[in-house]
Amino acid sequence: MALSPELVGFVREGLERGLAREQMQDVLVRAGWPADQVRRALAGFADVEFPLPVPRPAVSTRPREAFLYVVLFMALFVSAFNLGAVLFALIDLALPDPAGLPPVVIREMLRFSVSALLVASPVFAFVTRVVRRGVEPQPGARASRLRQQLTYLTLFIASCVLVGAVTAILYSFLGGQLTARFVLKALTVTAIAGGAFGYYLRDLRSAERDPRTARAPRRGDPLPVVAAVAVAVAVVAGLVALGSPAGQRRERLDARRAQDLDAISQAIDRYEATHERLPASLDELRRGSDTQVTIADPVTRETYGYEAGEDTAYELCAVFESSTTESELRPGRPFSRHEAGRHCFQLRAAGDRG
Repeated sequence: MALSPELVGFVREGLERGLAREQMQDVLVRAGWPADQVRRALAGFADVEFPLPVPRPAVSTRPREAFLYVVLFMALFVSAFNLGAVLFALIDLALPDPAGLPPVVIREMLRFSVSALLVASPVFAFVTRVVRRGVEPQPGARASRLRQQLTYLTLFIASCVLVGAVTAILYSFLGGQLTARFVLKALTVTAIAGGAFGYYLRDLRSAERDPRTARAPRRGDPLPVVAAVAVAVAVVAGLVALGSPAGQRRERLDARRAQDLDAISQAIDRYEATHERLPASLDELRRGSDTQVTIADPVTRETYGYEAGEDTAYELCAVFESSTTESELRPGRPFSRHEAGRHCFQLRAAGDRG
């Protein structure tokens, strides 16, 4: 917001007459002028000994600074969001919800969030350092309009998250649904949003107190250190929960095999309902199926094991690379529960499974 010419003119004339800055500020505030506008008007003139008031150069945001500020806050938002996502996934894995997402889906989300955090956090730290190096020699640059707008946007988002988290906690408490999983997630959101809100509110107040002479936050501020430690701990814990990349690949391949068997089982249901008998082989099933069915292992390319039994009973087999006790992909189709090696499932067509 541009300053009123009347206010600037009054300050200029007062300085020409040798009036004290504190005296003019007190008079203007008592006259009804906003305190922040008064401080900005006074800060527009250098506090130097000279017969005439010496104006300071106007603060402007150059394209390079605008680019750095946009990248800085973008990296902040991505880092904060994915830090929360990593912690949420770890909570879900530690305290599984029977009605929640399957662990394999949670780990997929965890892998993406850890990857995003590993990229966004170093970018945020690097750009922060670059901006700080440009700000400390020229403290007036912290009065950049774009920087202030992005800071206010950050405060707005953080305050909305905080209000939502507190509201959700009270709502669950009043409804008797305050579980340990929910409390941990609410505390996670509150800590992340509250930390960002407190840090940038203090930074904004420091800049607005005297936008021409405000200094960057002290290097000894503990909040950035706490945030860096939290990110490091979350990343390490996420990597431990995910396991090695080779283990992740084995898990995805086993999940693919389970999905193939599930699709084959559904195709057998439709085949039996149409032909009133079981297919003699998986090749016959594929030829007679109305949808595309994968009947071979994704790695070995060998056909999955299949044997028709009496009436509607049949057996499906696959060779899995690891054991698992994960929840089922679909109710009644336990293909996600298997041992390492060749594992067979005893099934019945038309949904009548034992």
